[in-house]
Amino acid sequence: MSSRRDDAPPSSQAQGVVEELGWPISSTRPLSAKSWGSFTNLLETATAISQTMPSDAMKAMDDYRIAVERIAQKIVERTADPTEGAFIEDSFAYKRLKGVCFVGHVKTDLDSVAGAIGAANLFDGLACRSEDNLNGEITYVLNEVANVEVPPLFDETAGAGLPDENGEKRNVCLVDHNEPKQMVPSLASDVGRIIGCIDHHALSEGFASSKPLLIDIRPWGSMSTIITHLYIRLSSPISKSIARLLMCAILSDTLALRSVTTTDADRFAVAMLAKLGEIESPDTVAKQMFKNKTRWICNLGPYAMVRGDQKDFSVDGWKMGISVLEVTDTAPVLAIADLLLLELRILKKEKGDRRGRENDVTAQLDFAFLFVVDVVKQCSVLLVCGGREYALASKAFPGCEFRIAKEGMVKAPGTTIELNQTLCNVGGMVSRKAQFVPSLSQPLAAGFTCHRTRVTDPAYKQGASGALLDRVLSNRQAEVRVSLDGQQLERDVRVAESALYDQK
Repeated sequence: MSSRRDDAPPSSQAQGVVEELGWPISSTRPLSAKSWGSFTNLLETATAISQTMPSDAMKAMDDYRIAVERIAQKIVERTADPTEGAFIEDSFAYKRLKGVCFVGHVKTDLDSVAGAIGAANLFDGLACRSEDNLNGEITYVLNEVANVEVPPLFDETAGAGLPDENGEKRNVCLVDHNEPKQMVPSLASDVGRIIGCIDHHALSEGFASSKPLLIDIRPWGSMSTIITHLYIRLSSPISKSIARLLMCAILSDTLALRSVTTTDADRFAVAMLAKLGEIESPDTVAKQMFKNKTRWICNLGPYAMVRGDQKDFSVDGWKMGISVLEVTDTAPVLAIADLLLLELRILKKEKGDRRGRENDVTAQLDFAFLFVVDVVKQCSVLLVCGGREYALASKAFPGCEFRIAKEGMVKAPGTTIELNQTLCNVGGMVSRKAQFVPSLSQPLAAGFTCHRTRVTDPAYKQGASGALLDRVLSNRQAEVRVSLDGQQLERDVRVAESALYDQK
């Protein structure tokens, strides 16, 4: 352990680095920053520069290049000679995370998988994935960029979902989520095992515990940025594979550092991880990631496209589901917009499914939306599947253009929506967390009303197309099956399409 006092002046070596760059060290730094010496000056100057530049990956690399080279060397030095602060953090603050199981959310994405792997590597724990199927972006990064094994499935792993040889299960730290509905179902019914949470989302109203937890939630663009910071904070070495994995996760969650959710912490982390991972062009890696994800998405078919990245939200008693597809080309998606609109309507009803029992209308969704994000052009369109959705979208996105979702469509999906209201161009919005959810939530919280009441209202009554869809689903006339090539889940839509589109 280093014997350097927190109030000691910066080392002559650090002083030389800063003087060489022409960045003097302030003698009036806060006590908590003094031990970092040149770190704070390098970061402050680089951050000031970055604020005048476009926030894409290569600009971040340029902005932080000098700082990263110096700090990367310092990180290597401090892994061999940790600071007093790192010793205290490791010995006390984060000690309870040692050896636990780290798992992300269902409808999993790269950030949740990478965060679990990175955290497990840092704390000598067990990384698990929440569900079996991983999207093309995740498999590409694990197999071809980071060369990291796919983590085991939570429910099938001893010590995680299953008892180990001693009949015990490990404690669990959630990564990239805290909403109970997004937890692995078997864990959501056993929340007493949860002892920590590392996340970058707002704290859910439904997240509670009977004992104190270690919670690290920060308003950054990616949870993997937090994991990166913890490696540095704890003076722990970051391997080439882990650096590449965390870098890709940050690029994914921030849309290559161009999303509105991107912070300087994310930009700096990408530059640092690219240096440690020996990646010359993060932009090139990001483009390949998004291409693999687009290819995978378009091969899924309408059923899985609507459900692959879908989350539910509740505002003032209204319940809405928001799905997101991030693609490099929106044309293949909009070419099947009519089928996607049908799947959105069915999704609303399937939320009330009670495993073979009569469908619970009060558990259904009031709204179901699908945003198609063009990660190249950094813009999005919204598919609007019914009259309630149009009523809310028109208030949430005032001034945005509405038009026909698919050229050649001749009928609207229901009796309370017109053909030219089935797609909304929301422009430069690209983030569910920072833009889609707040925009839709605002009118709901302000006393929204429309031609339908909430599904939880005893007086709720659905329209003709909704009632027919209920009948079709209950009669099993729209069953989902595996395609002949085994690549897709397909629905028999013939009767369901008639129920939705033939009522006007």
